[in-house]
Amino acid sequence: MPNFPRVVRGLQALFFEDRLLKAICLALAVLLWFYIDGELTDRRDFVVAMRPSDIVLPPGWALAPDRALPKFLVLLRGPRRRLQLISADSIGLQKKLLNPVAGLNTVSIEPGDLHAEGFDVLSVSPKDAAVVLFSTTTKSKRVLVKTVGKVRQGFVAEAGTASPDQVDIEGQSNELDAFDHVWTEDVDITNAEQDVAREVGIVPFIEVNTRRIAFRCATPVRALVLVHPERAAKRLTLDVRPLPLPGTAMTIEPDTVEVEVQGEPRDLAAPDLKSGIILFADWPNWERPKDEKSVLGPQQVQVRAFSPPRLQVRGVNGGPLPSVEVRGALCAPLQPRK
Repeated sequence: MPNFPRVVRGLQALFFEDRLLKAICLALAVLLWFYIDGELTDRRDFVVAMRPSDIVLPPGWALAPDRALPKFLVLLRGPRRRLQLISADSIGLQKKLLNPVAGLNTVSIEPGDLHAEGFDVLSVSPKDAAVVLFSTTTKSKRVLVKTVGKVRQGFVAEAGTASPDQVDIEGQSNELDAFDHVWTEDVDITNAEQDVAREVGIVPFIEVNTRRIAFRCATPVRALVLVHPERAAKRLTLDVRPLPLPGTAMTIEPDTVEVEVQGEPRDLAAPDLKSGIILFADWPNWERPKDEKSVLGPQQVQVRAFSPPRLQVRGVNGGPLPSVEVRGALCAPLQPRK
């Protein structure tokens, strides 16, 4: 059975004996707590500017880009030493705006809407702030790749391509009609000597006639910039071969054309350069001649080229391959016109 007299005696000793000494100890403990709290913690005011990402808006709405966002005076409490090291950028704000309207909207900011890791948000003022909103629309725009820097000497970078090559952007309808493309974030090709591929975002604004038009785009793209050794060009005069159907013959006028061959200088200097390039003209979309006396044509046909992979054959000055005049007949080859 419990020894009640001993329990009662213990309680009496705890609460009634040495009361003066216990009161002194309690007072010292309270004073020590206040001293430690005052020495190790502090308060400090910060001016926090609202950022566009701080306001969560429903789809179809955006902040007016030409209106300044409000600022707040935020009082923080926390460890004294850490409090001296942080800045206003360390204070986050997240506020969801429900039922927005076009134009001026009032946003109520409470201490619970702000957060700073390791600190208490004691107050924020003013509690009400005004932001200007507008309704948005979505449109598809072509993507251009923006490169910075220069490739290594002796190499050439081609114009970058994006995948996907079109993205949906959100903004004011009348402003989105002022441009037809958007730019990627910078793709650095400094000292590159091989293809450069990067996953980048879309720059959320574009300059049109010295005016900046802002929009939103959440779609990342893959940018690819092809980099290859610098190429030279050389002009060659080559024969054009006919490719008639079985049992037919073709004449070609002229039977030689001038083309431009592009490649690395060492490849263009090869003594057998001409032998590796073949120019030919296909049989046009003709039906087979009815008899030996029937002559088809003349018809203009663009020359086609076969060349080693390291070479590119094109027309003079980078234009398309030239065209020749062809005629077709059965059996024996036709004689060229005088």
